[in-house]
Amino acid sequence: LADDYELVRPSGAFYAFPKAPWGTATEFVTRAIEKYQLLIIPGNVFSSRDTHFRISYAAPDATLERGIDALRKVAREGKA
Repeated sequence: LADDYELVRPSGAFYAFPKAPWGTATEFVTRAIEKYQLLIIPGNVFSSRDTHFRISYAAPDATLERGIDALRKVAREGKA
């Protein structure tokens, strides 16, 4: 995901907190859910900022591969 997202390598957790590449995290997450049925959580659930989103990678490899593919697509679509 490093090609499309600002992402700090997680250190011990089973989730990551990348920065949404366009729009607010809420807008980005809404598009990911509506278009790709990808359940990710906007960062404003965890803080007052709406810039990042949370993804869990405690899932089977096939699910992770589908999620990574969807995240790449939604990042490259932009806000259009």
